[in-house]
Amino acid sequence: MPDDVLVLHDALEQLRAHKKGEPLTLYLKNCGTALRFLQVHLEKCYPGEPITLTGDARLMERNGKPTSQTTSARILHGEEIPVAENESPYITMSRRMRESYLSPLRGEPERGLLLERDWSAAAFWYEYVAIHGGELLLEGLRPDSLQGDRIVSDLYDKHFGVQTTFTPEGAKISNVQSQMSNRKSVKLDFTDFPDLYPAVALTCEKLSIELNATGTDRLRHKESDRIEAVRLHEVRNDHRMAMALMAADFPVSSDEQQCIAKSYPRFVEQWQSISGQSRYHFVTITDVTDGSVSHITPRKGINDDNLGKKHALSKLIHAATTEYVWLHDDDVVLPEASNSPQGGLTTKRSNSEAVLVRPESDLVILPLKMESESDKPSLLEKLQIAEYAAIQEMTMHTAKRGHAVMCSGANLIVRREAWLACEQDLHPEIPSGDDMFLLEAMKKRGMRIAVIDEPDYTAVVRPAPTWRAFFRQRMRWAGKAPHYTDPDILRCGALVVAANLLQLLCPLIILVKFPIEYSLIRKREITNHQSQITNKEPRTVWYVALILEVLYPFYILISLLGGLFRRKEW
Repeated sequence: MPDDVLVLHDALEQLRAHKKGEPLTLYLKNCGTALRFLQVHLEKCYPGEPITLTGDARLMERNGKPTSQTTSARILHGEEIPVAENESPYITMSRRMRESYLSPLRGEPERGLLLERDWSAAAFWYEYVAIHGGELLLEGLRPDSLQGDRIVSDLYDKHFGVQTTFTPEGAKISNVQSQMSNRKSVKLDFTDFPDLYPAVALTCEKLSIELNATGTDRLRHKESDRIEAVRLHEVRNDHRMAMALMAADFPVSSDEQQCIAKSYPRFVEQWQSISGQSRYHFVTITDVTDGSVSHITPRKGINDDNLGKKHALSKLIHAATTEYVWLHDDDVVLPEASNSPQGGLTTKRSNSEAVLVRPESDLVILPLKMESESDKPSLLEKLQIAEYAAIQEMTMHTAKRGHAVMCSGANLIVRREAWLACEQDLHPEIPSGDDMFLLEAMKKRGMRIAVIDEPDYTAVVRPAPTWRAFFRQRMRWAGKAPHYTDPDILRCGALVVAANLLQLLCPLIILVKFPIEYSLIRKREITNHQSQITNKEPRTVWYVALILEVLYPFYILISLLGGLFRRKEW
């Protein structure tokens, strides 16, 4: 049973045994619902009694002005409150609940009919299906519900392609998201349903949909500051934040999951069961033990025949006998998912399944992060780590939206036949760029590109040890730019170059650029859940990002000019 109910029940039992005039302290944990109800209950039924309500520090912070719960409590205690224009759905529900108890139904009160399942809790399953696909039956949900959060079914149908079909058992929800693939933004007023914000906000983030939210003022005074908690992907001992993050596949530790008992004790158990099943439809292609995937790592001087990386890569892929190949650079630390005993793919989320790629995918972009091998990275390493975080966030964001502009052969899965079909377009005369030219060639042919942005699939790259090595690497990257033809890549490149050259002409542009690029860095660091920018806390301190922002236009100019004229080599 939810903690909210247990806490209120225990408090009422203590009040039942209370002797008039004796001091009593009721501890309510972080249960705001119990607090609001009991404040009115004590006023109505125990006036003047030395009874104190207390709870966790966060609950005491929230113990301020009356809320809709306060009004609901007054209505349930029999107080006649006039109906207000644009009344809160929660207050309307309280009126109807009180009326249903006072008015006989079919001759006598059928109170069992009033015990509905919680629509606000259902929001996290709508979120899950919107993000991962599939179909779920949510037992006990009714279309004629008194609850204001019943609107979640309409919101997800209209904006996220999750349809609801009501059956005698409950609500069957299914994903038809393909019909919503062109949706870029959603505008919603959360005044009447603030508890839905975490689920909706994280759904939008995962589907790369911009959320324009109004009516969110009260969210800063919930169990946590939910605006900030959503932005930082933090639980903050908030049951709705924990469930929303889990439904969106953000890591939530077992300790952090404890707060979910406040409203939905069985959520973790059900989520573990359902996520293990639906993940099959999301990423599984076959069992690793049949040799369906092989790892390919071109090595200079070993399998390149002194003809360069692209020759080595071609040689290895032609020799492969598997349907899929997983590409790596020689100097990366392989991701967790590649280290199973069979040398294939596994997932911590579901130990019984081998996880690879969506069956329809020709190319799967996997995440990377940069880490120093030192416990105290140099300023050069910190700058590279910050820059790489921004690049990776842009890489994953654009790919998820269907307009991939970057990928890296350091961590990439490709269907072998798709690679062979594109081989002629990989510019063998240019020593590097096998990954970007492959992306271009696949987009040109209409091949299917997917993304797996999960910690288990994140490979680690190292920063360049010196400024010389750093600029040589960036010049090599820039040297490929004149050969790009993909419109998305060209537009992205032109925007980056133009913004930085404009900064040289008008330094005040940094006031606009810095917040945008710093937000990209922070989003990726939050996704990775670690960074070596500072050994004090897992984030890029602002001055490192600011130094990078100041230097970036000069770095771009040097890389572009150097990339056009430097000697080409692997």
